[in-house]
Amino acid sequence: MKTSIVLIFIGLQLMQLHLHAQAQIKNNSVKQQFIYECRQIDSDIHLSGKADDPLWEQAEAARLVNPISGESGNYATTVKLLYNASYLYITFECEDDYVWGTITGRDSAIFAEECVEAFICPSGKTRQYYELNVSPRNAIFDAYILNGRPTSGERGSGFRSWKDFTCEGLETQVHINGELDKPGAKSWTVEYAIPFSSIIGSDNLIPVPAEEWRINLYRIDSPVKGKLEFYAWSPTGANDFHRFWKFGVLKFVGH
Repeated sequence: MKTSIVLIFIGLQLMQLHLHAQAQIKNNSVKQQFIYECRQIDSDIHLSGKADDPLWEQAEAARLVNPISGESGNYATTVKLLYNASYLYITFECEDDYVWGTITGRDSAIFAEECVEAFICPSGKTRQYYELNVSPRNAIFDAYILNGRPTSGERGSGFRSWKDFTCEGLETQVHINGELDKPGAKSWTVEYAIPFSSIIGSDNLIPVPAEEWRINLYRIDSPVKGKLEFYAWSPTGANDFHRFWKFGVLKFVGH
């Protein structure tokens, strides 16, 4: 009888420890989750590539960091987002002393050179998302991703990228503070206007205040041709941007 009581007591203690550990994991996950509050505007942003429309002053700047360490990269990189009844707006500002690119064709491998990237999941189901990338030459790579990879392994047969997808009505502009393909530049800036009608997934065709999507925002820099450096808004823990379980939250808020 005493042995049974002792075993029950030990079992209860182990259960408590397990529940406590699970709660800690959940709390740590919440603490590490990145959330961007995207403010609503009433008019369209004029895209110049310079992000100089006064409406951008309403957006908070978020910093991109080393995707593994979470520390600052070699060059400062910031991103801002806003939305209205038609578009999701994104702008990246990338510090850089050598801005270059050779690729001009749509859906070509601009991620092998220099580009910025937005992975957008309107449905909240992070295995399904849109990939929208822009290079310093304003070349666009857009694809729809079905990501069936395991969270503990590499991309394999479960990963599908549909490059035939075209984000209809997507507008992008690029400005280089310096000269393209020549050392001595200071930075380059990209602006996106992404039509909500082309990134279907949410039950609401136009986001409503307090709605949450999943998103991650990235930069690939190539200070020397053949060498790549990676930046992420929500660190992925590896130089691999398709780790969907590391996506942050895009929260739409009112004015």
